[in-house]
Amino acid sequence: MTVLPFEGVRVLVPVTERRRALAERLAEAGATVDEAQFIAIEGPSDPQALEAAVLAWCDGAYDWLAVTSRNAVLAMDAIARRHGRTLAEPQPRAQVATVGEATQDVCAQVGLTVSLVPEGRQTASGIAKDMPEGAGRALAPVGNLAAPTLERGIARRGWLVDAVEAYRTVDGPGASPETVAAVHEGRVDAVLLTSGSVAERFASQCAPVPESTMMVAIGETTAAAARAAGLRVDAVSSVPSYDGIANALASAIAAKGDR
Repeated sequence: MTVLPFEGVRVLVPVTERRRALAERLAEAGATVDEAQFIAIEGPSDPQALEAAVLAWCDGAYDWLAVTSRNAVLAMDAIARRHGRTLAEPQPRAQVATVGEATQDVCAQVGLTVSLVPEGRQTASGIAKDMPEGAGRALAPVGNLAAPTLERGIARRGWLVDAVEAYRTVDGPGASPETVAAVHEGRVDAVLLTSGSVAERFASQCAPVPESTMMVAIGETTAAAARAAGLRVDAVSSVPSYDGIANALASAIAAKGDR
C-alpha cells in the first residue's frame, strides 16, 4: 500500500480475527485507527459437501473454478492440504475465474493460475458476463450470504454448475461502546466499509452517522448495500482493494479540506 497522508485522521476500520492488514497499514500511514470486528468468518454448514467438492476439483472433475472471495479459496486450500493435495493439481486443463486483487493474490499464494478476470465490474455478474460458453462442469464455492448470481450466470453460458457453501459470514462482536459513542459524537473522521455485510452490521450498531464523518466504500457493490441499509456513502473506491479504498479515503480527505 502506498503511504498516504492520514496523520491526525481518526478512521474506523473493519477487521476480522485473521485479517487486520488494512488497519495496520493505515496506522503506519499516520491514521488513528479504531478497529471493529463487525463480521466473523466461520466454516460451512455442511463441511462434507465442501470437502467432496474440493477433492473432486483436485481430481480434475471440473473445467472451471469460479470464485469471488478469498475466504472460499482459503477454505478450499485448507481441505486440500489436509489430504496432502494442492488446488493446482487439475491445472492447466482446468481454469480459474476470479475477481479483485485480494482474491487474485490468494489464488497465486495457493498455486492457482487465474485465467479470467472480468474486464468490467469485479463481481459475480462480471465473471458470468465474461465467461466463455461451454458444456463442461464448473465449481462455484460461495459464502452463505451470496446471491445466486454467479451460479445462474455461469449456467446461462452453458456450464453445469455445482455451487457449494465454502464459508459462513456471521455477526462479530462489533465496535466497542467507546467507538460507537465516538461515531455518534462526530469524533471519528471516516468509516471504511469493506463489504456489504460490514455495512449492514455497522448500520445496525452505529447509525445514525453525523454528516461530518466520511463514509467510504470499497466498491459499488458495497456502496449499494450500504445505501440499502440506510447509510450515506461519500466516496467509493474505483478498484475493490485495500489500495483502492485507501486512495478513495485520501481523495475524500483532500476534497473535504478544500471546502
